[in-house]
Parts: sequence; C-alpha cells; structure tokens
Amino acid sequence: MENDFEVALLLWAPLGFVFLSLGLQFRKDTSSQKFGKVLGAIGILLFGASFLTVPSSPSAASSSLFVGILPSLGLMVIGLYIALFAGEIPVQRFHSKFRPVGLLMFVAGFALFEAMHWTDHAFIPSTMWKGESNRFWMIFRPTFLLAMSSFLLAGGYLVNLIGQRISQTSKILYLTGSVSLVLLTLSVIFDGSSSASEEFHNSALLAASDILGFLSGVGLTILVFGLTIWQYEQRRPGLDRLPPPNEEQLSIAAEIVRNNIGGGEDE
Repeated sequence: MENDFEVALLLWAPLGFVFLSLGLQFRKDTSSQKFGKVLGAIGILLFGASFLTVPSSPSAASSSLFVGILPSLGLMVIGLYIALFAGEIPVQRFHSKFRPVGLLMFVAGFALFEAMHWTDHAFIPSTMWKGESNRFWMIFRPTFLLAMSSFLLAGGYLVNLIGQRISQTSKILYLTGSVSLVLLTLSVIFDGSSSASEEFHNSALLAASDILGFLSGVGLTILVFGLTIWQYEQRRPGLDRLPPPNEEQLSIAAEIVRNNIGGGEDE
C-alpha cells in the first residue's frame, strides 16, 4: 500500500499537474496562465525523475523513456519549426539564412532518435529497462514513425496545393516524411540493438490500428457534429421575407439620416 501511494504521489500526480496546467492556459487571466506554466514545469520535472524515485513501478519505464528521448525530440521539433517558417513565405518567422540551421537541428535530432534503436553505444540514451527492451519504446517509436510519415507526406501534398510561394516547405515535408517511412520499413526488416524485427513488426501493426482508430474517431465526430447542425437548421422555422419599405418609412429614415449627419435637403 505504501509503495502504491509513492507511485501515485511521485509519478501519476505529476502527470495530473501537467494536464491541469494545459487546462489553465485557456483561462483569460494571466495569473492563472502563469501558475499553470509553473505547475506544468514542476509536473514534468517530477515525472522525469520518477524512474529514480519509484523504480519499482512498471510505469516508471515511461519516465525513463521520456528522459531518454527528450533531447532528440527537442532538436527535431525546434529544427522543423525553424526550417518551415524561415524564408520568403507568407507566415515567415525567421530569416532565410536560418533554414539550414533548422534542417541541421532536425537531422541531428532524428539521427540521435534512430541511433537509440540501432546502436547501444554508451553515449546514446538507452532504450533498455531492467535488462529488457522498454515496452513503452516499442509503443512509441513505431507510432511516432508511422504518424510522422503519414502526416508529413499528407501535409506536403496539402501545402503544395496552396501555392508556389511555399513549394520549398512542401519539399521539406515530403523529404522528412519519406525518410521516416524508409526507416520504419527498415525496422520491420532488420533487428535493432534491443528488439527483434518481428516484435517491431507487430508493434507497427498495432500502431497503424491505433492511428486508423484515432482518425476514424475524429471523422465520425465531425460527421455526427455536422449532421446535428444540419438537423437543427432543418427544424428551424423559415424566415418570412419582409415587404419593401413604403414612402412613409423611407421619409422617416431620411429624416433620421439628416438629423445625424447634419446635411441639408440637397445633400
């Protein structure tokens, strides 16, 4: 019972702080937003340390994985943001000279992320937990690669439809999506440093089902919402067309206009 209380206090409660902080960001007052940011930072720190504070819990493997992938994901997110919003585009955030820097950061983060799967070097964050492959890693990596390749390739196609001025952004999305798809395919064929290809293949199938289920749920939600709005509009009584104004109404309106504008009869 004492161990369960420690796990709830040092692992699950910090996650609750993070979600609570996200909710506080939607408040209008800035004090609540600032308090939410502080609460979220505390929650992330406590959760990141939970694999040290409560190592006996099986869920502590998620904390170990979070700390391990944080550098690579940080480089990828920041680098991709800089690369996409640098240059001559309508939503420019950075000068065009920063685009190579963003691409280099993304490549470095992605290389570090993949090195965690293919190598077990001492300087590379480990994907092992208590002598075996981290089960959360086998959930996260195939889902990440599959979602990344799908959304980036689809995003590149949609961006390309908008116009020629952002064709460079579309090429970046196509390139990164294709690379992630190739790496996903290689992981299904070849063994990694701590996982077999067959195990990764099964995890990739489960990840595909999760993503398809998520997209199906979003699509059904939009469909049900649209049908609800359509039914509501159908049941509303029709609006009667008003007759055109007569001479008396026009003269009253003209008098109101003259009184408010201050013009004469000729005006």
